This record gives sequence, C-alpha cells and structure tokens, in this order.
Amino acid sequence: MLVNDNGFDLYWNVLGKLKVSGIPISSNAFAALIWGYWKVDKAEKAVEAFGRMEEFDCKPNLFTYNMVLHITAKRADDAHRLLDVMKSRGCMPDFVAYNALLNGFCKLGRIDEAHALLRSFENEGYLVDIKGYTCLIDGFVRTKRIDEAQSVFRSLFENNAVPDVVLYTTMIGGLSGAGRVKEALSLLRDMTGRGVQPDTQCYNTLIKGFCDMGLLDQARSLQLEISENDCFPDTCTYSILICGMCRNGLMGEARHIFNEMEKLGCFPSVVTFNTLIDGLCKAGELEEARLMFYKMEIGKNPSLFLRLSQGADRVLDSASLQKMVEKLCESGKILKAYKLLMQLADCGVTPNIVTYNILINGLCKSGNMNGAFKLFEELQVKGHSPDSITYGTLIDGLQRVDKEEEAFKLLDQMSKNGCMPSAEVYKSLMTWSCRRGQISTSFSLWLKYLRNQAVRDGEVLGLMEEHLEKGDLEKVVRGLLEMDLKLEDFDSSPYNIWLIGMCQGCKSGEALKIFSLLEEFHVMISAPSCVMLIHGLCEEGNLDQAVENEPDLRGRVDFVVKFADFLVSTHDCLTAIHPSVHL
Repeated sequence: MLVNDNGFDLYWNVLGKLKVSGIPISSNAFAALIWGYWKVDKAEKAVEAFGRMEEFDCKPNLFTYNMVLHITAKRADDAHRLLDVMKSRGCMPDFVAYNALLNGFCKLGRIDEAHALLRSFENEGYLVDIKGYTCLIDGFVRTKRIDEAQSVFRSLFENNAVPDVVLYTTMIGGLSGAGRVKEALSLLRDMTGRGVQPDTQCYNTLIKGFCDMGLLDQARSLQLEISENDCFPDTCTYSILICGMCRNGLMGEARHIFNEMEKLGCFPSVVTFNTLIDGLCKAGELEEARLMFYKMEIGKNPSLFLRLSQGADRVLDSASLQKMVEKLCESGKILKAYKLLMQLADCGVTPNIVTYNILINGLCKSGNMNGAFKLFEELQVKGHSPDSITYGTLIDGLQRVDKEEEAFKLLDQMSKNGCMPSAEVYKSLMTWSCRRGQISTSFSLWLKYLRNQAVRDGEVLGLMEEHLEKGDLEKVVRGLLEMDLKLEDFDSSPYNIWLIGMCQGCKSGEALKIFSLLEEFHVMISAPSCVMLIHGLCEEGNLDQAVENEPDLRGRVDFVVKFADFLVSTHDCLTAIHPSVHL
C-alpha cells in the first residue's frame, strides 16, 4: 500500500480515525509506516513519523527504536541522543541498537568516538557482538590505523569471542593493504588453526596483498591452496593474479592464467579482460590486445547465423571459427576478421567504456589514430558515451602526431556533446602548446578551464585575461597564485607546465621570474622544472644565476641527483666560477 504519497496519506487518515474512535494503536502500526518511508528513501519522513508516535498515545518499542537508530545512523549525534532517550524510557538497547550506532560513527570517519562508545558499552556490562567489533576494526583499517585495529582484534580473544570469517578477512585485508603480508599470512594460519574456514574472498584479499608487493610465486601458491580448503578460485582470484603478472611485465604468465581460468569453467569478467588488454597495450603487443578485445565481444559460442552465412563446412565449431579468424589476421585482414566476429550473437562479456579507453590509448600511443577513431565511432554506435578519459586520450594522441588543429576541434566537440573537459585534458593541451612555444595559448587554455569552475572569481579571471593580452605573464601568475592558494585543493602542476615550457622556448629569464614568484608564495616546484630552469640558464650563459638558485633547492633529493648528473654532462667546472659551491 505504501508505494506513493497517496498510500502514505491514506495510512495517516486511518491512524487518525483510529485515534478519534479511541482504538489503541500499537507500535507495530507505526513501525510499518516508518519502514514504508525508509524503503522509498524518505528518511526524514520516517523520523517525523517516529516523532508523532506520542501524539497518537503510542509508545515506541525496541523494534521501532532500532529501525530509527538505523535510519539516523548517518547523523551519529542524533542517533546517540536517541539511544540516551531510549534508555531513559526504560527500553534497554540490544546488540542491533549498539551496532547501528557504532556503524554510524565509523562510516562518518569518527573512529575515536566509536572506540570510546564501544568501551562505554562494555563498562555498562554489555558485550558487543562480532558485528560491532567488525564495524570498529573496519573503520580503523579504512583510516590506515592498522596497529589500533590489531589491538581491538586481540581484545576479542580476551573476552572469549572468536572472530568470524568476515572479521578475519577485514583484518587480513588491512595488513595486506599496509604491505604487512607476512603478518597477514600468519593471521590466515591462525584462522585455520582456530577452526574458522577461510573462504575465497579471504584468500583473494591476501593474494592481492602478495601481488601488490610483487611476490607473485607466493600469490600463485595461495591460489592453489584455495582448492585444498574445499573452495574454488573465482573470477576475482584470476583477475588479481593477471593484474599482478601484467604489472610486472609477465604477459606470457598472464595469458597462461587467463587460458587456465577458461578451461576450469571460470569465465572472465569485464575487469579481467580490461586488465589483460591494458597489460598487452603497455607491453606493446597491440595486435594481441585487439584480438583479446574481439574475443571479449564475440562471447563463448558462435551463433547459428554465422554457420549459415559462412557455410556449415567452414564453421563447424569454436575451434574452426578461431582458425578462420587467425588466418584472416595473419594475412593482415584485421578489419575483415573483426566484421566477421561482429556477426556473432552477443552472448559473452560486453566491453564497457573502460575497455574501449584502454584499447584507444594503445592505438594512440602506437600512432594509429585511424584505428583509434574507428573504435571511438564504434563505441558510440554500441550505445556507450565517451567520457573525459576517451576524449583526453584522443586529444593527446592527435598532438603526438602533430594534428594540433584536430585536437582543438575535438575539445570543442567534447563540450558540445555535454562532456565537460577535465583538468587533465586541459593540462595535456597546455603541455603540447608549451612544447610548440605557444606559452600564451597554454595560459589561455588554463584560464578557459578555470572559467568553468564555480569556485573561481569571474572578475579576477577577467583581469588575468587582460594581463595575458598585454603579455604580462608575471601579473597573470601572481593573480592566479593569490586566487588558487585560497583553495584547499591547490594544484601546482599548471605552474610547472609553464615553467618547463618557458625553458624549452629559451625564455629562461621569464621562467626565472615565475620561479621567484612561486618561491615568494612558498609553492613547491617539481624537480624536473628546477632542472629545466638551471639547464636553460646554463645554455644561455647565465651560470651565475644557475648557481645562485641551486642552494634554495638543495633539500630536494631528486633535484640534487639530476642536477649533479647535469653538471657531470656539461664538463663546465662551476667551482672555477664559484669556488664556494660543493656538491
């Protein structure tokens, strides 16, 4: 009945008539109303209904309180006050109430308050159940406070409580994420020793930890161990391993694992395909990546239509289809092979926008812009909407092959299609503009990006644009710094782009002015920017200025190393000019 506003209005009318008639209204009647509001995402209405119970001479029971505590958990302070009201009215909370409150504080990141609550509950003589501990430990893990999570975890055993598989998995995940895989493995052994059977998810958590640390042999051993414990590796297990192999450049092993999972009847997910395609692209095996993409689209079985259209004697099964496709690819007829496969019924894993972005990126980096744009058109035909990454990848690819005009046209098309260019897209265009010596264009692009940001002052930006037209870059940078440093999310990368661009354009004098401004505002400059500046000054014969600026940067280890390499490569002994300089 409670499916729309009319249903709720009717319910209130019934309650009103019952009240007028003097018929007692049970708390369960209000519980149904509160539950109805909650299920249709009207939390405020649910709380309002709870507040009106006294108006109908109805006393909330434990079930009603628990429901409202759960609804108000995101407003932890309100929930805590409600718990106190609940106690004052003689309705003693149970583990559901305490868990809801702990969960609310933990989700808000207020872990210390949640911990204090746990202790207060224990002092009152109430022992929180495993779910309550899991909330708190998960909160510590999410905030990277692993030692405190371990302390709470150990306290369980002092209270003669045995963690369940979910809590063990949470703790193992925390240790693994912190790189403490040996401790995580020890905890897995402790878990089995106490008779708690680890499930596949628990193993996956630890396998990911080993893969992240590059300990791939140990990760593979754990994968084999899963079957020994009456569990089965799932798609997630294989995807984690494939990702680990790809990250370490072991593409042969990654493909072997991929083939292994198919033989065992564990079908790859879109994440599995994306991981392998990305690894192949990064390894330069672009044709293999494209074939994997095609395999992803055709699914597991050829359709009857293909057999009829190509002839039953030519395509008898999946193996003969594979041979036909391989033959076409070997003869360089990739497009024909692709069209052939597109005739198949879509019964497999459907590529998502991430898949397309990965392959488009691979094609762009190999200089195959035609192939990238064909894929770009195809993804739209398939019903996908290009995102900022898609456009940014293509824009970067066009600039790599010196098609600057097409890159800017694509930027305009991106905006017209309702996809707002991200900061990274603009930074890509700015970097390439600087490399071509178009410093003013780079500044103009960033001002255009800032125009689209609601938190920026339009009048100030207008003034910056006027300074840019006059060629006064120093005033532009000063104005931008004064505006940017007021924000919490200050980004120094545009300034580094301009600094490097000026040095590349043999404008080290202007770059030095910008550098001084950035030092005045205490903005950290990247080591590559510093190296480029000193290199530019030396190239222009301004060695005194290069040496003069070096001590201010001495504390940056990366810079010192690169600067030392530069000194060795130049064969110019700065000590002859500045005897006081010692590296």
